[in-house]
Amino acid sequence: MDVLGKNKTAEAYRVSVEIDGRAVVRLVPDAFLSSEHGRGARVSHTEAYEWIAANRHDLTDAIRARLAGQQPRAPYRAVVLEQER
Repeated sequence: MDVLGKNKTAEAYRVSVEIDGRAVVRLVPDAFLSSEHGRGARVSHTEAYEWIAANRHDLTDAIRARLAGQQPRAPYRAVVLEQER
């Protein structure tokens, strides 16, 4: 999983993961990261990157579920396509 940076308009971090030989890009919203850190304030870029790295397997599972037309398990339902926002 790679973090492609921050999408300021969407207030989310763009992540890319390879699934079945293709790169799939999704958004991990700031609000989701803040809630996972147990606070209302935004997390720093460093905290965001560390959290994404530590949770890459669960995030990948959520992305796989979305691609299969399924609802990811909570709390990873917040991970969406840019167009879904």
